[in-house]
Amino acid sequence: MASKELGWPVCKVACYGPEGGIVPHMLKTLLSALCVCVMAGCVTAPSVEVQGDAKIDQQSASATAGTIAVRVVNPNNRPIRLVEYDYTVQAGGGSTWRGRHDGGMVLSPGFDRIAELPIVLPVGTASGTRIHVGGSLHYLDTSTFAQTLADWGYRPTSDFSGSATVAEQAQAGPEAP
Repeated sequence: MASKELGWPVCKVACYGPEGGIVPHMLKTLLSALCVCVMAGCVTAPSVEVQGDAKIDQQSASATAGTIAVRVVNPNNRPIRLVEYDYTVQAGGGSTWRGRHDGGMVLSPGFDRIAELPIVLPVGTASGTRIHVGGSLHYLDTSTFAQTLADWGYRPTSDFSGSATVAEQAQAGPEAP
């Protein structure tokens, strides 16, 4: 009866009720928030920007293919692993092509690299055509903690967007089947 006088039954129901109560849920929420804050503070997102003109390598009866360069800079004091580029390309306001390309490298602290992303444009895209490229780079901190979060599905991204001009007229390539 002493517990009723002190108001404990109310606290027991609110804090330790049949579904586990509010305290365990608050602890889970706080722990999740702490993990996200710690991860967000681990590394600064790399800078990604479109560089130069688009280069056309092949042209067939069904498409024009080439590459566009993006410059990636690691502003951190530790390496980051570039996982994957996920991007879209639009030529002259026409149809949009979606691409994915492996990041394929670990970028050392303070370094930058130029990556060549494959692009596909509509048939007959001429030199001087303006194209727009936009997307995101998925990357990971190389720490054990970041790798664990990646195993759980957390993969930070750095968005990029830019325009370029088609530099070279396509060479005639093999006919598409």
